[in-house]
This record gives sequence, C-alpha cells and structure tokens, in this order.
Amino acid sequence: MIVAQFILCLPIVINLTAVAVQQLNPKLRLQMRALGASRWQLMWLLGREIRLPLLGAYMAAFGVVVHEVGASQMVGGNLPGSTRVLTTAIVMETGMGHYDRAMAYGIVLILLVGVIAAVLTWVQQRDIVR
Repeated sequence: MIVAQFILCLPIVINLTAVAVQQLNPKLRLQMRALGASRWQLMWLLGREIRLPLLGAYMAAFGVVVHEVGASQMVGGNLPGSTRVLTTAIVMETGMGHYDRAMAYGIVLILLVGVIAAVLTWVQQRDIVR
C-alpha cells in the first residue's frame, strides 16, 4: 500500500519540484561554484533556496495520499489489523450502514489532516517572515 501511494504522489512531487528548480536564478549556481562550493554544498544550498516550494509539493502530495481510497483498496484490501487505513475504514463502515462509526472516523481524519496542514503552514509562514 505504501508503494502504491508513493507511485500515486510521485508525479506531483516531481513536477512541482521541477517548477521550483526552474524558478531559480541560473546565475546563482554559477556564483556558488565561483565561491568554491562543492557539488554537495551546491545541492544543499540550492535545496535551501527552494525549500518553500518543496514544502508546498509535499503538502500537495500528502493531500493526494490522504484522500485516495482506490489505490488502498486495490492493493491492500481492507484487512483489520494489517491493511486497514482510515479512508478504507470509512468506506467499509458506510457500506455496512454504520454511519456513526464512519462519521467518527471521518472526524478523526479531518482533525489529523487539519493538524498536519496547520503545522506545515506554520512552518512555511514562519520561514517567509525570516
């Protein structure tokens, strides 16, 4: 299931990362090399320059993974204790007519996503202010 979710969000991360790298000033790399930066230092410094767009890419990928049910159902099924995740549990409980449990799972999922999104947004906004 992890591999399926990874494959699902990989194109999003790659595309958003490529856009972030293309937004860098081309002279920045040359300047860093002129100042004597090694290849690893260059990659580290360029990574720091695109850290906010990268965080946005990871947030988008997280959103895709959290709301995706189909890949989890196809690859992992919905076996209690081994492959059940919140989204598949919500689908199963709704299908069985246990709407109260499905709502409880949905509330937990919304709270979890809200907390993670708030923390990532706080990190992103804190970094912008600096």
